[in-house]
Amino acid sequence: MKRFEIRELPPYLILYIRRFTKNTFYIEKNPTIVNFPIRNIDLSEYLCPEVKAAHKEACYDLLANIVHDGEPASGKGTYRVHILHKGTGKWFELQDLHVIEILPQMITLSEAYIQIYERRKSEPEPSATKKD
Repeated sequence: MKRFEIRELPPYLILYIRRFTKNTFYIEKNPTIVNFPIRNIDLSEYLCPEVKAAHKEACYDLLANIVHDGEPASGKGTYRVHILHKGTGKWFELQDLHVIEILPQMITLSEAYIQIYERRKSEPEPSATKKD
């Protein structure tokens, strides 16, 4: 069985979901809803042993979710993005000049096209204090 391992943890993970297929005559869009977590994607089981030893945790959280609405033909669709405001922890949907606050549960119901995840920062190890 073939197995891939991650040799380095990037600060950001960009996932592309292949929604469009082109044949001789036209472009089709696959409308399948893909289930995905918004928080805690753990990649530790895919790390090579050296990287696993160096990183205590390999979790990623969703920052942005890009969705294509409409027909796949050129100029007949629109894009919208769900984006996390890290300062407040709230999610917003942006489409052209319109911005609305949304619930995180609504993100997973969309036809995700591109997702951007950020690696969670590990909490620093408590330093040992010297006693005199």
